[in-house]
Amino acid sequence: MRRPRLLELTLKNLFRKPATIEYPRKKTPVESDYRGLQYADLTKCTGCSICALECPANAIAMTPIPQGYEAPKTNPRRLYPLINYGKCVFCYRCVTVCPFNAYITTPKYDLANAEKTINSSPLSLSTLRKG
Repeated sequence: MRRPRLLELTLKNLFRKPATIEYPRKKTPVESDYRGLQYADLTKCTGCSICALECPANAIAMTPIPQGYEAPKTNPRRLYPLINYGKCVFCYRCVTVCPFNAYITTPKYDLANAEKTINSSPLSLSTLRKG
């Protein structure tokens, strides 16, 4: 008895548009409140480590600013938060607890990379001047 219903559904869906998006050929639309990649603006960051202490996934490590970059005077320890996006759960706790509003949030979502661990170093260091 179920066969006519199954045949009807098959024919109905045969000529329908696919429900999936052909990613990465076609980019997925991103919602305005999507929690994508975040990184620290090192001109505002003081190296206080609150974000690293509060991170529930232990994805943030305080790292020395490399030689050749001018650290702001508000960061005497020359430390900055390095986010390991492979561990990050994108809860944005770091963004919320930062008393200096030093985090920049983006809608970037395509972070997968089989070759290397992706972290926030290039983005965060791009906010500093080379000295």
